[in-house]
Amino acid sequence: MADYSFGYGGVGSGLDISGIVTQLVAAERAPQDARLNKLEATAKFKLSGLGAVTSAFDGLKTALDALQKTDALGARTVSSRSTTGAAPTGATTDTVLGATAAGGTPIGRYEVQVQSLATAHKLVGGGIDKDTRYDAGTLRIGIGADFVDVEVPADASLADIRSAINGAAGKHGVQAALLTSDEGQHLSIGSDKTGAANAIAISVIAGGSDLGALIDGMQERSPAADAVVSIDGLATTSASNTIVDAVPGLTLKLKDAGTSIVEVSANPGGSRAAVESFVKAYNAALNAISTATSYNAETNTPSSLTGDAQMRGAASQLRGMMSELLGDLAAQGLDAATLGLQTQGHPNPNGNLVLDTAKFDAAMAANPAKIVAALSGEGGAASRLNAVVKTYVGAEGTFTSRKQSLDGQVKDVTKQRQALEVRMEGVAKRYQAQFVALDTLMAQMSTTNSYLSQQLAALSAQTSQ
Repeated sequence: MADYSFGYGGVGSGLDISGIVTQLVAAERAPQDARLNKLEATAKFKLSGLGAVTSAFDGLKTALDALQKTDALGARTVSSRSTTGAAPTGATTDTVLGATAAGGTPIGRYEVQVQSLATAHKLVGGGIDKDTRYDAGTLRIGIGADFVDVEVPADASLADIRSAINGAAGKHGVQAALLTSDEGQHLSIGSDKTGAANAIAISVIAGGSDLGALIDGMQERSPAADAVVSIDGLATTSASNTIVDAVPGLTLKLKDAGTSIVEVSANPGGSRAAVESFVKAYNAALNAISTATSYNAETNTPSSLTGDAQMRGAASQLRGMMSELLGDLAAQGLDAATLGLQTQGHPNPNGNLVLDTAKFDAAMAANPAKIVAALSGEGGAASRLNAVVKTYVGAEGTFTSRKQSLDGQVKDVTKQRQALEVRMEGVAKRYQAQFVALDTLMAQMSTTNSYLSQQLAALSAQTSQ
């Protein structure tokens, strides 16, 4: 509250004018403060409850979005074993390749024959005395279809040439190094990318015979080659040793030449995770509404949204849609006894969902395609329930609109407080003016009283003489 003291102490009257004005203004503004405080507290209380419910509905939408994905219930396990190569049949480690499978990878057994690995191109020169110096010149290094020119300074050592190559061609994937043997130093130039398309070509386009001899003496030590793989007899090549598109969802990391058997199978437990996340999020949404609308009869204390019609409607709509979906699943042969999904019964039939994991895993193992279509497919349970949830959250959701309305109420209270402060300043100035006038009048009356007292005293003295 503002301080309405103005440094005027009541010279004529002796009154504490500043204190009186402050108390009068406080008494006049108290009812308005109480009203605004109540409005703000009520709006913020509702916002807290609405925020908790909205957060739970957002979580349900996220779980339903995930369940709607085509591979949500397509979790896979993959195993591989070498049948040739360095490891004998039955070895626990596959020395030919490593395999991973994304959701939805076609289930099956694949025979993978790695005929050759992808390699990176490398050139190595002959032995050179480390004190050898070279005249200035220009090297042209080709990397696939691209090329870069490398300027060699005068009186350059082999180390200088290496540094010049790295400085000009390093960003293009070319790496030069110096190797040392009994024959001297060797210039090594290699590509950091595997595959036939990343071959290195080097030539001298300017310079003396010494630079030309250095380049002409370089020999290929590792070719630029693609990996060659056969999957169930179908050949495929790859610039890298990672095969990602031969079988949809299956990634093969090649290690060595040889043959390996890769088996992809369903993973009911992994698929169950998406359904468990949905069940948890659905129950959290209902529980959030229950908490926000509860009433404590012992303390006669309501919650933030006790008796709220929107919350009752949201809970009713969720339960109604879930009941309809469970009925449709049962009509497709996926009832609680088969799928393991049902609403909670005795002793707490609150509409929450429960999932029998053993029954769900068995159903997924027996008929995965049917369950995927019923839960995740177009027009499936996840899609239909998500359509209901989206009416409440998101930019156009009714919870969002309500939050905006409550935020507006809080902002309006702030504006009303600012307006009240302006009005109270006016009231304070009015009281100040009135009390100053009273003080002035009392000062004048005091002066007049003193004057009359003096005159009467003088008149009395004259009369007595």
